[in-house]
Amino acid sequence: MQRRLTAIVAADVVDYSIHLGRNEVATLSALNRLHLEIFAPAVQKYNGRIIRFTGDGSILLFESALDAINFAINVQHRIKEQRDQGQEDIPLEFRMGANLCDIIQQGDDIHGEGVNVAVRLEELAPPGGLCLSHGIYLQAKSAIAQNLLPIGERQLKNIADPVFVWRWHPSGEVGHIDRTQATQPRKPHFRGRQILDPQVTSLLIDLHMRSARLGVSDAFDAILNEPNEGRGLGMGDLYRHIGFQLNAARGMLNPIFIECADDVTDPLGVAWQSPLSMAEFISNVFDSAKTAYAFKLLPEIQRILESEEPPFVRRAMMMRLTEGFMQDEMGPRAKSLVKFAFVETV
Repeated sequence: MQRRLTAIVAADVVDYSIHLGRNEVATLSALNRLHLEIFAPAVQKYNGRIIRFTGDGSILLFESALDAINFAINVQHRIKEQRDQGQEDIPLEFRMGANLCDIIQQGDDIHGEGVNVAVRLEELAPPGGLCLSHGIYLQAKSAIAQNLLPIGERQLKNIADPVFVWRWHPSGEVGHIDRTQATQPRKPHFRGRQILDPQVTSLLIDLHMRSARLGVSDAFDAILNEPNEGRGLGMGDLYRHIGFQLNAARGMLNPIFIECADDVTDPLGVAWQSPLSMAEFISNVFDSAKTAYAFKLLPEIQRILESEEPPFVRRAMMMRLTEGFMQDEMGPRAKSLVKFAFVETV
C-alpha cells in the first residue's frame, strides 16, 4: 500500500435511473459514446487515470489540481456543446466533484476519506457543473479564468469536518482555463460572509412570499373593516394598507444580504447598489414592479370590494388574486435578480 497526495474527480450521470427506465439501450449507447469520444481523450490529455468506471459513476485520478479542474471543465463544455447541437438521442448530463487529498493506493484501486469528499461534492454540483473543495481551489486558483461561486462551508454526508465549497457551471463562465495566461484571482468581496446555498436562498424567498401573503391577509381584514366595507377606498389607500403589512413582513429579513445580478437596474435605468439587506432587496423588487402592482393588482382589488358579494367571499377573491401575483410574478422575479445571498460572519 502506498500513500500519496493527488487530485480526484468524481463524475455521475444526472437522472441515470430515469433515463434507463425510458430507454435502456439508447441510454447505455449514449453513455458509452461519451466515454469513448469525450472522457477517454480528456483523461489522456490531462495526464489522468481512470480508477473506477462503473455504470453511471466514475472516479478519476490526476497528478495535479490544475489538470483535474481542466479535465472536468473541458469535459462539461464538450458535453454541453454536443447536447446544444442535438447530437445525442439521449442528452445526458453529468455532475462532477473535485478534491485534493491524501489517498492510499492498493493495486489499481484507491481509498481514503478524500475520495469520499469528491463523491459528496459531486452530489452538490448542478447538472452540467462542478463543485470544488477549497483545498483544490487554492492550488489552482491563479490559473483558473472561470467564474466560481463560493457557496460556503457544507457539512457533507458521512464526512466529519465541514468543507468549504466552490461551484462552477458553464452557463456562468467567461473565457477558458489557459496554462500560459494565468489570471489574478478576483478579490473575494465575500470575505467575512457565509454564502448561502442557492437552494436555501430560493427557499427564503418562498418563505418570505408566504409571510407576505399572511400580511396581505391582515391588510384585507383591515380594509373590510373600513366604512362601507372598503368600497370607497382609492388605490392610494389600498396601497398604504397593503404596503404597511408588507413592510412588517420584510423586517424579519434584515440579517440576510443579497448580492444582486450585475445587470439589475431600477425603472429609471440606475443600477442597484448591492449588497442589499434582503428586506431592501424585496422592497426594490416590489418598487421596480410597481406598475404591475398599481395598475394590475389594485384596480382588481377595487372591483372586488365594490361588488355585492358577502365580505368573506370578497376576502377570498382578493386573497386568490394576490396569492397568484406573489407566486407567479413576484417570487420568480425576485429569484431571477439574485446573484447570491449571505449572512455576516464577523
